[in-house]
Amino acid sequence: MGIVGLGPVGSILSAYLVRSGVTVYGMETSSKRRDQVNQDGFRIRGYAEVDEKPERCFSSLAELAEIRDLSILFICTKTWALPAVMEDLASLRWPDSMRVVAAMNGIGPEDFVGEKFGKDRVCRAVLNFAGNQQPDGHTTMNWFHPPNLLGPATERVAKHMNEIAEVLTAAGLVSYSVSHYEIKKAAFFKTILNSALNALCAAHGLTMARAMQLRHTRRTARTLLREGLGVAALVGYNFGEDALDRCIEYLQGGGDHYPSMWFDLKNRLPTEIDYINGKIVKIGRMFKGVDVSYNLFFTSAIITQEIKNETRDDEDIPDYLING
Repeated sequence: MGIVGLGPVGSILSAYLVRSGVTVYGMETSSKRRDQVNQDGFRIRGYAEVDEKPERCFSSLAELAEIRDLSILFICTKTWALPAVMEDLASLRWPDSMRVVAAMNGIGPEDFVGEKFGKDRVCRAVLNFAGNQQPDGHTTMNWFHPPNLLGPATERVAKHMNEIAEVLTAAGLVSYSVSHYEIKKAAFFKTILNSALNALCAAHGLTMARAMQLRHTRRTARTLLREGLGVAALVGYNFGEDALDRCIEYLQGGGDHYPSMWFDLKNRLPTEIDYINGKIVKIGRMFKGVDVSYNLFFTSAIITQEIKNETRDDEDIPDYLING
């Protein structure tokens, strides 16, 4: 397997797969991270302790494409990096039988990958584990709420991604294969969960546990969830009458650590706001009388911080923040 992007998710996935006997090749553009992996391998701590080393970590997709027996390629980059990744990936020659798994946050990244690579060969993964990268190279795995879900990027593909799910399960990351509709629904639900605390904690400088302890930020998170669930219902995803309570219960187990968006702002990197809260706003604005004001506020706040950090151009402001 090939793993593109060796941040927390890519590192955890790689370490589990190598431990189970899968030959793993990585690709990482950060020279510091690449050197850490090639020299010391993966060191996972926290929820699990795994110390493994991949076959090799490359600096480019062109180098990775020279491995002619790749069967599966996981894309574990941040969603904002996807256009650049796909420009390179689509220009290279890959094994005819190789499938690509879009394993990142947000709504619809598998559609973008499918447009460039062919939807019949693309799978979406909703990975239910998370962690943080430490300066010394080890990865803290904060939690895992099984199962992970994998499904095809198009309903034209009747066969589920059973083989990929079985490999992950055998590696210790319990995973289920689901239909196209079910993976779309699951991805929307995870995006709603991410929308509740990611931007809120990044904007206020709070850990997820602290945000859920304070009554006013807990109320804000609840409102963000309610908006997301309302938009989901309009596009045909009903998660049940107790969905809001289940979401709150899930967020309470998030732990006393900062979300990825906080680290992105701290490190002056782009964030995934356009694909999480921003996507909820964009879809909600397609319908009349839909209140997405809380998601709109936090999208605006994070985008403003990106502009201050000079990771976003002053003119690169989504239409839904200006019009409507």
